[in-house]
Amino acid sequence: MEILRMENIKAGYGDNIILEDISFSLREGELVALLGLNGTGKTTLLKTISGLLKPISGKCYINEKNSFDLNEKERARHISFMPQRNSIIYNTRVIDVVLMGITPYLGIFSSPNKIHKKLAYDMLEKMGMERYAYENFLHLSEGQKQLIIICRSLMQNAEIMLFDEPDSALDYNNRHMVLTRISELIKTERRGGLITLHDPNYALNYCDRIIFLEDGRILAEFDTRDVDNVFLKKIFTRIYGKIDIIRHREKYVMVRLNA
Repeated sequence: MEILRMENIKAGYGDNIILEDISFSLREGELVALLGLNGTGKTTLLKTISGLLKPISGKCYINEKNSFDLNEKERARHISFMPQRNSIIYNTRVIDVVLMGITPYLGIFSSPNKIHKKLAYDMLEKMGMERYAYENFLHLSEGQKQLIIICRSLMQNAEIMLFDEPDSALDYNNRHMVLTRISELIKTERRGGLITLHDPNYALNYCDRIIFLEDGRILAEFDTRDVDNVFLKKIFTRIYGKIDIIRHREKYVMVRLNA
């Protein structure tokens, strides 16, 4: 089922146009990767979808409702956004970080109650992080912090989850752990996920579909399990240079070759 549809989005900053004529949809239960070189508009697109950046023109529909007509709190009930770096620089308990996700549902003078705290603990259990519930968030590893921020996003109960390079500060093991958890929760929770990544190897192996951006436009869009190696090699060579594509046990491995 389609839960997000972008139509002819044009966006930028002042006179600097970053995105031009962007149209695509996102289905329930699928994780879609946004790929492209730096400056092609990946983060700008996520900001536009989340409402952090007002588009110049175009429409964004969430379950057939125009999301640009929603206020900030209403939109946050449908879309969660996980930035590249979290902004938490003060001592706070892990469970309190997760509870921040309930904010879109609280009144001006309301605060989280016992039911919300139980729900936050349940979110931590889903990510296997419940043992850290009352630990200092700042004392966790970068990989653990990312999982906690994902729990915060789950608390929003948004059907659309946006992730901006959640693996950028992680080592190999933590990157695998975080991307595996994101892929699993999108499917089991029947949500729609849109994730920006730099490494096409991870997009091929963890995502259901890839959207390639080039110069602010969509260059290509394809399912990762329903595309041949010839097409992949053509697209990736255009972006990354001379490469080879190898399929191993139904997983893709992209090997970069010397020119």
